[in-house]
Amino acid sequence: MFSPAAGKLTNPRPKDFMIAVCKDKILFPLKYHEIYRDATAFDIGIYNGKRLVCLNLPDLEHGIPLRTFFAEEEPEIAHIAAFASHLVWWRATYKHCPTCGSPLKEHDFERSLHCEICKADFYPVISPAIIVSVLKEGKILLAHNTGFPSGRYSLIAGFVEPGESLESAVHREVAEEVGLRIKNLRYLESKPWPFPNSLMAAFTAQWESGELKPDGIEIERAAWYAPSDELPDLPPKGSVARKIIDEWLAGYNGNAYKSFSGVAQ
Repeated sequence: MFSPAAGKLTNPRPKDFMIAVCKDKILFPLKYHEIYRDATAFDIGIYNGKRLVCLNLPDLEHGIPLRTFFAEEEPEIAHIAAFASHLVWWRATYKHCPTCGSPLKEHDFERSLHCEICKADFYPVISPAIIVSVLKEGKILLAHNTGFPSGRYSLIAGFVEPGESLESAVHREVAEEVGLRIKNLRYLESKPWPFPNSLMAAFTAQWESGELKPDGIEIERAAWYAPSDELPDLPPKGSVARKIIDEWLAGYNGNAYKSFSGVAQ
């Protein structure tokens, strides 16, 4: 069982479970951690009754890419990896007080950074994002983002803006990126997405009106796909988008389709 704990700089012990993070790579469990004795280490929780310690390393030659790790590991281990990589990014990014510029220090008992001059505490930054499967007459909308590898298609997604609800963000992103209006919006699930600090909220919806008009800025191409069509290159396993797409496909071969039909229950 994984239990997050207050983050306090600490020295690793031989019996600890070690996880190493370096930018977009990870190793868990990390063996022979004695060679990293000078690396920054901090507690991130308890795993299987033992202390779980994260190392922030400048290089990780044999590390596994985070996206690959998420696709291959069981959910609990993937959660640990997401938690560790998010914290490493946060601690590396937020070193000084945004108000007075003084160095921030680890809080004594909370997962936060403390400014001894302003007496302010700063907590891990989480950027909410949305992703949505838009359905029309048994087909799903897939789009190619300008930042994707050539040939890859996924669902419409984007960040939530200040003062905006999750639902409003879904409607706005679909309208802005592909020119459609949607209806019967329904929440599916959420998932940490540490690239570097997102929380992804997933929805499904039905097409209401409009013709596909990719904005040409974020979305280059978009099309409707039926389950029987030859699908393009899809997002990797472990991603929210791939899970939604796979469950939509599976629904046409079983009874899962109702939950992804976009119709309010």
